[in-house]
Amino acid sequence: MFIAFSGLSGSGKDTVMNSLIKNRNDLKILYQSTATTRLPREDDKKTNTYVYLSKEQFERGIKDGLFIEYELVHDNYYGTLKEAFEIVALDKTTHYMRDIEVKGVQNLKKFFKGKVKMISIFLDVPDDVLVDRLRKRGESEERIVKRLSRGKLERSYKDLYDLVVENYDLDKTVKTISDFIDSQME
Repeated sequence: MFIAFSGLSGSGKDTVMNSLIKNRNDLKILYQSTATTRLPREDDKKTNTYVYLSKEQFERGIKDGLFIEYELVHDNYYGTLKEAFEIVALDKTTHYMRDIEVKGVQNLKKFFKGKVKMISIFLDVPDDVLVDRLRKRGESEERIVKRLSRGKLERSYKDLYDLVVENYDLDKTVKTISDFIDSQME
């Protein structure tokens, strides 16, 4: 099974996935499935989450059909690499998770149809909590405004998800999601 997480920047996607990993031995985060043109954050250097490309390399990948989906977000390209998801279709014993942009989730549903069960989870938080988290993460006020603006678009996709969780309390969020995953096991 593949579990796609989406939500606003700062909604806690990575924190929730890492907490699920600690509580369950049947889940793995699918690393290096996303390519980006943005510079690495300090945390990214530890987890090796992204494949970092120049704008020219990324645009060549678009032309060569290397992505399931791609999008320009906050002045940087992000794209989901096809090759990274082929392991999900081949490995029937592990359940993989990944943070995926809202538009990409729809493309992944098409990609996995008939191959692997996929569930989608949207994490949300009120704007005031989001602003506080982004400030603690070191985001500038200009970047926070951009992210909040993008949040309106992302929230417009919430109805397309299998589960929507307001991430106020990490323990409750993780329990809700873990219970949902259990209910979806075949």
